[in-house]
Amino acid sequence: MIRAAVAYPDELESPSETLVANYPVNATGYDEMCSAPGVLRPHWQEIAKSLEEIGGKELERRHGEVQRLLQTDGVTYNTYDDLHSSQRHWLVDPIPLLMTGEEWSELAIGLEQRTRLMNALLADLYDQRLAIRQGWLPPELIYPHPGFLAACHQSLPSGQRGLIFHGIDLARGPDGVLRVYGDRTQSPSGAGYALENRIILARALPMLYRDAPLRRLASFLETERATLAGLARHHPENPHVVLLTPGPNSPVYFEHAYLANYLSISLVEGEDLVVRDGRVWLKTLGGLQPVDVILRRVLDTFCDPLELRGDSLLGVPGLLQAVRGGHVVLANTLGSGIIENPGLAAFLPLLCRQLLGEDLKLPSLPTWWCGNPDDHGYVLSNLDHLVVRSILPNGPYWEGCQLDDTLRTQLIEQMQSAPYLFVAQEPQLLSTAPVLEEGNLLPRPVMLRGFVVAEDDGYRVMPGGLARVSSGLDTLQAALQKGGISKDWWVLAKTPQRHVSLLRQAHGPIVVTRDGSDLPSRVADNLFWLGRYSERFDGTARLLREALGRLLEWEQDNTDERCLDDLFEALEIPVPPVAQSPRARFFALRQTLLSLLLEAEHPGSMEVIFNGMLRTGR
Repeated sequence: MIRAAVAYPDELESPSETLVANYPVNATGYDEMCSAPGVLRPHWQEIAKSLEEIGGKELERRHGEVQRLLQTDGVTYNTYDDLHSSQRHWLVDPIPLLMTGEEWSELAIGLEQRTRLMNALLADLYDQRLAIRQGWLPPELIYPHPGFLAACHQSLPSGQRGLIFHGIDLARGPDGVLRVYGDRTQSPSGAGYALENRIILARALPMLYRDAPLRRLASFLETERATLAGLARHHPENPHVVLLTPGPNSPVYFEHAYLANYLSISLVEGEDLVVRDGRVWLKTLGGLQPVDVILRRVLDTFCDPLELRGDSLLGVPGLLQAVRGGHVVLANTLGSGIIENPGLAAFLPLLCRQLLGEDLKLPSLPTWWCGNPDDHGYVLSNLDHLVVRSILPNGPYWEGCQLDDTLRTQLIEQMQSAPYLFVAQEPQLLSTAPVLEEGNLLPRPVMLRGFVVAEDDGYRVMPGGLARVSSGLDTLQAALQKGGISKDWWVLAKTPQRHVSLLRQAHGPIVVTRDGSDLPSRVADNLFWLGRYSERFDGTARLLREALGRLLEWEQDNTDERCLDDLFEALEIPVPPVAQSPRARFFALRQTLLSLLLEAEHPGSMEVIFNGMLRTGR
């Protein structure tokens, strides 16, 4: 059990006029920075001094600089239900979240053990299924879940780990104990954002980061790159590794492109790959190139329309066949989505003892699976004090205390008809962390996401990760659905750590060549259309400028209407009828031109052309 350090008598008492002294601590919960109003936890003392030297106004100015740098770098995040913007700017709070090295060491052991457990469970479920045959797991929890893919049975070669990269969501309760809230195995995003947060904040707040004794993140990604290269079975001396992305419409497409560049691997979409003779190939201008390892960021069922989801346009037909033949390695393996089943949390202590011979070190949020009659009865009796969730991916959840009589009756009926599809969890008051708002520090609920990657015969944990908080009056759940605000998660070291980076440095002139044989065919096609859209945008803008200028001279006698007609014809838009009165015709012409300039619904408008440029250029 990982418990935070408690307050000590010698903790720093903040000066009454300072930033920290006015920080309102929630008396009923746990705060990461303060154990009581004005009383700092020991590991926050140094950074608190630095923050107070900077001051609230300067911090706000630096915060604006952080957001400007993020916008310049093109850091975006979007949710699928955002109807107003295809790209939402990534938000970062300048105040880091601190964790002591001692607490981190204990947490890292728990994270590493959990990943080993999930890897062992994944291997068992798609091979011998001892967990089900021995009664450690009920089949009703596994087989109805869409994350369990029967087609992936025995698709993993013997001795190969299926879980290469693992994301784990954590939060601290009022008792100071960190608990696991969920696992991310299909497309565990956040590691790239965590690194970008660290880089941007170090640029905007060098006085905090220059000599800060914190553990570095880049070595973790260096391990990931080495691990991916080591997975190759056919060309170990020069492996071809690619990152498979759903494309620019993915909410975290920025991270996909960022990681591909940082790890020096190819960023590809499903249409870039093809399966021939049981192998996966990358389509390039120079011909087909073999692919050895795929870092997968596409959900399981979308990866192979031939054997999994037939309507998928994101995957590669025949990919599962290539995996079975051992000709390509996927990180993570197909079928790993079953690990994200929230109902597994109720059985992990037993599974850990049976599969690893160890006691579970990192507890999960207290969970009851309603397929168990005893648990089902307990949930119905205590519904007002629990949160009920569907075990299905992205399924709904209900807070028992918020249900009216009608919703409560409907929920109970659903639970009675298919109890195995529901779990209940005990809600907890999340710990709070300081967030900068209008020059003041305010407590906001915080969740953490840790990352684990395979290395050699074990696993390595990122020293830190991604912290996310809410802002204003939003609940954390609502904030995270919108992307939330992220924080840099510091793991403190006793001495400053050596700086490591995988970013390529320009030590000499860039060598420009005309050889594009390695360029994926889709990218070349997009570049062609980018040029076409750019020319169309420029030509349309010039014609619109001329047409609007002529229209402004409408009342002058020297205005030639035939010239306007020719411009409208060049713009390929209909000319309003000549029979109209001059005034009506003027407004009709103006409205037509403005629609071409401003309206997204117009097929040839400037916005449509510009969006085409963005789509093909990303």
